[in-house]
Amino acid sequence: MKKFDPVTIIGSLVCIVALALIFAHNWIQARQAPPPAAPVSPVISTEAPAATPAPMVPGEALPLPVAESSGEPITLTLEGQMVVEADSHGGGIRSVTLPEFRLQSRDPSQKDPLVIGQGKVPFLSLSLGSTPLHTLATNTGADNRSLATTRVTGDQAWTLEESWTLADPEKDPYTILYTLRVTNASQESRTLSQLSLSCGALPDFLAKGEGNTSFSKYLSGCVAYGRVGKNDAKTLDMKKISAEKMTAEKRIQYENTPANWVGVSSKYFLFVLRNLSVDGQPSAFRGFSPRQPAELLPLPCYSTAALLPDLSLAPGESTTITLSGYAGPKNLQNLEPMGQGLPSILNMDLFFFWHFDWMGWLCRMLLLGLNTIAGWFPPSCAYGMAIILITLLVKLVFMPLAWHSTRSMKRMTALQPQLKALREKYKEDPQRMYYEQQKLFKENNVSQTGGCLPMLVQIPVFFAMFNTFRGAIEIRNASFLWVADLSMPDPIFGLPIHPLAILTGATMFLQQKLQPMPDPNQARMMNIMSLVFVVFFYNMPAGLTLYMTVNQLTSILQMLLFRRWEKKAGATPVAPQKKAA
Repeated sequence: MKKFDPVTIIGSLVCIVALALIFAHNWIQARQAPPPAAPVSPVISTEAPAATPAPMVPGEALPLPVAESSGEPITLTLEGQMVVEADSHGGGIRSVTLPEFRLQSRDPSQKDPLVIGQGKVPFLSLSLGSTPLHTLATNTGADNRSLATTRVTGDQAWTLEESWTLADPEKDPYTILYTLRVTNASQESRTLSQLSLSCGALPDFLAKGEGNTSFSKYLSGCVAYGRVGKNDAKTLDMKKISAEKMTAEKRIQYENTPANWVGVSSKYFLFVLRNLSVDGQPSAFRGFSPRQPAELLPLPCYSTAALLPDLSLAPGESTTITLSGYAGPKNLQNLEPMGQGLPSILNMDLFFFWHFDWMGWLCRMLLLGLNTIAGWFPPSCAYGMAIILITLLVKLVFMPLAWHSTRSMKRMTALQPQLKALREKYKEDPQRMYYEQQKLFKENNVSQTGGCLPMLVQIPVFFAMFNTFRGAIEIRNASFLWVADLSMPDPIFGLPIHPLAILTGATMFLQQKLQPMPDPNQARMMNIMSLVFVVFFYNMPAGLTLYMTVNQLTSILQMLLFRRWEKKAGATPVAPQKKAA
């Protein structure tokens, strides 16, 4: 048999070319990375107030809730947790500063606090379609944690009293309580049917002075909503909310999709509206309007507005709407108490293309273990050491299965001459050949699935590791050795070279060389897989490639240990080959 067949050569060349393209892509991206976007000031509206609202055409995009005033911003502060910049004339929340977090960067000296939000598309900003609003009064609370405004429509038919209050951080962390009191100030019964509340705007990824890697865009940002009667999160990626894909029919569909909550997210942070009630009665948003506000913002962002229920009021009658706006990290600790499927926005329950509760449970256990172990070490290496120890623990749990797999593969290798003889003898009688093969396996206590069963069992664990390291905000900005951020790839010396991804492939190749393979074709295929893994993991988070590298190294050490045990136990017994009758 030839040492290298055409498939091996072509497969290797494809992997090498793909890796070279990734090097080039990362190099160009690093050189052309855009600077961080500066906060955008609100747009000043100079239009005269309209007497009556312009009718909306079905399927037409709702107007973006742009801040109407150039008045001084008002700062609301919750010591240690959030600083909110609100529009003094009721234009909503321009930005939210989170002092506990800093901008993501590979530069450890970068200490700038994280600011989320886009000034031109405020969070918790009320809109009445194309109807402008006039501000009559503005009041701030004595504790500097609340803002209240009174506004009227141009025809004086509606009075809208709004308030934004920073909630108790112990009960509702990162939460802004919003109240809207609508009063029919006219002399006749009216219906208000164009009320919407902005969920703000967020990009895929928030980092300083660096472009997104291809990984950072994978399952990172989205427009999300929770369906009524369901306990999950439905998400729309950037492509689905683009102007090309968001047809009039799609827009009408989403605007008529009731939702328990509506939000937008980046990879690690979230704006969401939830807990809607009308006059104290729990209610649902009647729909939402997803879009990319490219006409207002300098970078692609996810944005949507939640549509409030229609209000029919008699003259002088009032209705009060309340809800909660969350503006903070996408972490399990905060999202789980909210319920209504919000935790599933983290995709921790994802297994291949489906969602399973058991996968979510497994990821939560891994995350709990990761956070617990990280607490044992100093911050400079906490999560790196936690990943290593979690990997060793998982390896220890599966060690008996691995030992069984190794012995099974040894026996299978020893049986290859007899299997070859059987195939030759009964090549004209497949049924008899199968019977004799099974008989031979039974005589030698060999299982055909024994070699691959441990690998199959470990696949869910690998997915759980992948889900956890992909979205866990805990490893954001966590350093380890030369790695500045375990949630991002690990370039070294400013070059697009990721050592941990390369080590993953190298250790896998070494393992295949030490691992006995009964089939030479299978052995060559596994060698090609070493290159494939380098390509596949090249732009993955360093936390995941660290796990893969440590996993491969411990597999090699485990294999050497098993060989030592085998030598002490003696050769694996195999029945002598029978002479052909």
